[in-house]
Amino acid sequence: MNIAHLEYFLEVAKLKSFTKASKNLYVCQSTLSKAVQQFENELNLQLIDRTSKSFKLTEKGEILLEKGTSSLKNIHEIFDRLNESLSLEKGTINIGIPPVISTIYFTRIAHIFSSMYKNINLNILEVGANIVKDSVEKDLIDIGVVILPFNSYNFKKYSVFISDCIVVVSKHHSFANWSEISISDLRNENFILLNESYMLHDKILEYCNDAGFDPNITLKSSQWDYIVELVSLNHGITILPRLIVKKYNSQNIRLIKIKNPEFPWNIALIVKKNKYISNPMQLFLNLCEEEKEKYFSKL
Repeated sequence: MNIAHLEYFLEVAKLKSFTKASKNLYVCQSTLSKAVQQFENELNLQLIDRTSKSFKLTEKGEILLEKGTSSLKNIHEIFDRLNESLSLEKGTINIGIPPVISTIYFTRIAHIFSSMYKNINLNILEVGANIVKDSVEKDLIDIGVVILPFNSYNFKKYSVFISDCIVVVSKHHSFANWSEISISDLRNENFILLNESYMLHDKILEYCNDAGFDPNITLKSSQWDYIVELVSLNHGITILPRLIVKKYNSQNIRLIKIKNPEFPWNIALIVKKNKYISNPMQLFLNLCEEEKEKYFSKL
């Protein structure tokens, strides 16, 4: 059986369109149509109902779509393992890291890893932790960086570090001279938050709800430095990880410790359960474990 022809059929079947599939596969539509027909002839099966006015799979085509997708994934994993046996330090890792976290620790890790393993490609996707989690679950990326805890049993988790989150206010705010603050004290404040793609957004709402109120959110952004700049202008308050805000280094803001309850920032790597851990992935996980004590002992 021609593996490429199986891939062509599955793409057409998933998209229900030769036109869309040809664009995704970077082959002309006539070539794609011919390949699928050859695949049907090879199997001696009709997979697509060409009498239908709209795209429709036959019963056998539906079965192959369901079973073939997982089978193709297994085939690719077998070849990945064979390639790794030939070269333990070659390959590609796709990693999802929220921009809020990447500047703290993982810029250093990426630099060290790329220096040590020059033949391993490190592809980094910078998006919010909620998107990272979904992407790991859908096998779009190999390793994700997220905030713990979250409700899912579909992942292996590797703790990296725990810091704390703090309230950030302008030096002109009435809270500016406070050293500690409770979440309930923020009931009447205007909040500027990271948007819904970040797990921290969900955590802040959860803490406020536990304190008996819904926060008045006046603005959301994907950029933490933009949020801090607005806070420095006394446009509102925010809650961010201490390690992040310390990098801002501004005299126009004040950082206030959160008490009752404390607000931890627990960062971890996640990998989908039952996913094959390639050698490049294992090397990356090992490096993160080895370097974390060196890095955080200096902070």
